[in-house]
Amino acid sequence: MGKKKLVVPLKDAVTGVLYGNAGTFRVLIDEESSGAKHFSLLVNTMHAGVEGGWHKHDDNEHCWYVLSGHGTMYIGNETFALGPEMAVFAPANIMHKIDAGPDDDLTYVMILSPPGPEKLLKAHGAHAFDKK
Repeated sequence: MGKKKLVVPLKDAVTGVLYGNAGTFRVLIDEESSGAKHFSLLVNTMHAGVEGGWHKHDDNEHCWYVLSGHGTMYIGNETFALGPEMAVFAPANIMHKIDAGPDDDLTYVMILSPPGPEKLLKAHGAHAFDKK
């Protein structure tokens, strides 16, 4: 691989289809592209009205920062309305899901620590988390 990128414009992100054809993922910072060993950074857009699936990450904490749109975040037994300029944290091993609102796409920054799930997205896109 060539030189690691320390600055990555959004247009140069590794881009693909989110799991379940829910929208678009964009991996900006990860070990492969930038050498980041302890986290990865993505900017994702979910299509309006998409309902995410319940899941958990045994080893990954992650957070989201909403850039635009509205939606709902479910973490454990709690429900949170989402909108621009809001941050959300999901601890490791906690069931969670995110739904995009019905009227507009939901775009957010996502950080995973430690990294890992972004590798599945890059390799398999819309089928990244299919059951084998």
